[in-house]
Amino acid sequence: MSEPTRWAGVAAAGVTIAVMAAGCGSSSSLTSKTPSQIVAAAESATKSATSYEISGSGTASTGVNSFDLKVVGADISGSYVLNGATIDMVKVASNIYIKGPASFYTAEGASATGAELLGGVWVEITAGSSYASNFSSLSNITDIPSKLSSTTATFTSDGTGTVDGQSVVFLKDTTSGDIVAIATSGPAYPLQLKETGSTAGTYDLSNWNSVATFTAPPNPVKLPSA
Repeated sequence: MSEPTRWAGVAAAGVTIAVMAAGCGSSSSLTSKTPSQIVAAAESATKSATSYEISGSGTASTGVNSFDLKVVGADISGSYVLNGATIDMVKVASNIYIKGPASFYTAEGASATGAELLGGVWVEITAGSSYASNFSSLSNITDIPSKLSSTTATFTSDGTGTVDGQSVVFLKDTTSGDIVAIATSGPAYPLQLKETGSTAGTYDLSNWNSVATFTAPPNPVKLPSA
């Protein structure tokens, strides 16, 4: 299988947002803070979060048009659209489960018989298998705290505004032009990233600490572990 979640824009978004994740978690009076202080507050808030949702849409060379993923600890549940096909996915205990139409498997090179067998049912991809490695870039989207030291972005203040009715302060990456919105009331959570350039897109983060836990789907078809 291809790596459906390797979306260059999403990966960059994950890196940029990730730098917003260890210091003082309160967003009180963020509008009077320096960009580095805002980053520190957002880092602390993000590290302390137990769950959240990330969704986005934009331009991707791999054919992914949009995604909506819920994160609880290391587990992930949601869906993405790849070359017009909607794929449901769940990652629990490092095992990955996907459900997509037969056309998705045909496009991935499966035989007509194989595509008919797998289309519309949950398929289990066991942790450690060669297929599972195709989904390794999920961490580029969802594992924000792990990327704290993976970027050298320099931010500058870019004004204030609202995202989904919440007051935010905007920070601009002076190198890429990407803009991150940080909540100014309650914990300093990153709420949105707007990416520019060839992988332009908008990525929203929401439902901090309010995503319910989920379990693996029942009776999946297991792919070979090779």
